[in-house]
Amino acid sequence: MSPSDPHNIQALIKLLADDHSDVVETVRLRLVELGAQAEPHLSHAAKSHEDPKVRLEARALLERIRLETVGRDWEKAAVLPDDRLDLEEGSFLMAKVSYPDLNPLDYQRQLDQLAERVRPCLKPGLKGKEQLTVVNRLLFRDEGFRGNWSDYFDPQNSYLNRVLDRKLGIPISLSVLYLLIGRRLRLPLQGVGIPGHFMVKYKDEKTEVYVDTFNEGRFLTRPECIQFIVEGGYPYQASFLEGLGPREILARMLRNLILIYVDRQELRLERALTRFLDILYPSFGNEGSSEGDEEGSEEGPE
Repeated sequence: MSPSDPHNIQALIKLLADDHSDVVETVRLRLVELGAQAEPHLSHAAKSHEDPKVRLEARALLERIRLETVGRDWEKAAVLPDDRLDLEEGSFLMAKVSYPDLNPLDYQRQLDQLAERVRPCLKPGLKGKEQLTVVNRLLFRDEGFRGNWSDYFDPQNSYLNRVLDRKLGIPISLSVLYLLIGRRLRLPLQGVGIPGHFMVKYKDEKTEVYVDTFNEGRFLTRPECIQFIVEGGYPYQASFLEGLGPREILARMLRNLILIYVDRQELRLERALTRFLDILYPSFGNEGSSEGDEEGSEEGPE
């Protein structure tokens, strides 16, 4: 009988109720090795097996298998050079840690649809700020995306899928949404992580303007951003207003979530996301928070 034969898998699942812990651990390892082949059987056992111990074990194993699967996908993405690392793919892989049944295609279609609603309004000859005004009108007025002032530290604010579901986010997640729509529209946008905040920068040959996505797309000039930094108690550095690549943005998103889960003592999610951070950017995870990376490690996510 093949190890992946359904009858063999069912027999293994039954052994999860064994009284001997060494037997149970051996079975766990075997089912994890089987991975996707064991998933449908574990899913059924988790819902309807007569033994509560088996139901509990099956749920834990399903989560373990799914985390290992998304972890392998993350490793494949993280080893890509910076110019090939995809912010959109990384954002949805990150979300799968908390939402294992997430289908990225459903949300990518939503992003496509949002961009397509903007596209007809981007008439030839529109200047940079005028183009951004069109995007802002759709996202913040028509669709109602906004910063979650009332529950800033809710982890849902940091996951792109939940930002799209609830139309609530924090500066970095709303900025990622803005960047992904802008990419579809071929707008020259970059993410900018100034101390205490995260914004989007539009820069072409004639225009440089900053978009505060947490405040309904408010426009700021470079001098206004410098003033924002100084008034926040930080010495201005030109690097604060430089555009960030996908690796740095994903690392910041991970660090924000890790801080939240440490505070909430949700160790499983903290460990899973810390592993992601270490794979993505080992030095970033081990050096601690550098000045200006986030909204202060004591204050919370950006």
